[in-house]
Amino acid sequence: EAIYSSNPDDVEHAIQRALQSTWSERSASDRAQILRHAADLLDRDRLHLMTICVFEAGKTWPDAEAELREAIDFLTYYAEQAERPDIATRRAVGPIACISPWNFPLAIFLGQVSAALSVGNTVIAKPAEQPPQIAAAAVARLIESGVPEDAVQLMFGEGEIGAALVANASIQGICFTGSTATAKHIANALSETGRAECPLIAETGGINAMIVDSTALLEQAAQDVVRSAFQSAGQRCSA
Repeated sequence: EAIYSSNPDDVEHAIQRALQSTWSERSASDRAQILRHAADLLDRDRLHLMTICVFEAGKTWPDAEAELREAIDFLTYYAEQAERPDIATRRAVGPIACISPWNFPLAIFLGQVSAALSVGNTVIAKPAEQPPQIAAAAVARLIESGVPEDAVQLMFGEGEIGAALVANASIQGICFTGSTATAKHIANALSETGRAECPLIAETGGINAMIVDSTALLEQAAQDVVRSAFQSAGQRCSA
């Protein structure tokens, strides 16, 4: 059965199950078909998933709809990538830890997970602690679409779960989206444990400038400034 745990002691058990998975033996076309099916399931259940985003993550309805569409796009994009001749022949590296943020609990979560699954890797996913229900709903639809329960497992909790994943030598790669400070901490932890070669894909935060020149439509620029400031309370890379 799938693991939905908040106990750091269960990390090792989840990883051992992932190591025994036969997901990497599936063909690229098989994995792609499963991811496309997952995208269809998200579309089928869009109102339910959007409702969770609104009530659990505090999103507005337009933001929730945009997030759902982005999650579907990720699934279909990585399905297509999996079938590219130069990618379909790649070997899976093993269990991947996917650590995702609170402000895009469906889109970034599924973006990380589907990227890893598409090439045959197994996944231990650790979402941000604030929106666990949307992550559980996403994993449930991956499993319904045909992803084996030992190939995508979910670990709830705070930093100690992520730290336990990073410290485990069986983890063969880490996808992280969050603060720059945490990304540096992960990189340092890998180096200090002799695993500096372990791939770390980190997307970290930043506050960007908006440059408005004399050719801009000022009304549109003003709307974009307000939107960037208040969508996700300004906690997004486009802020």
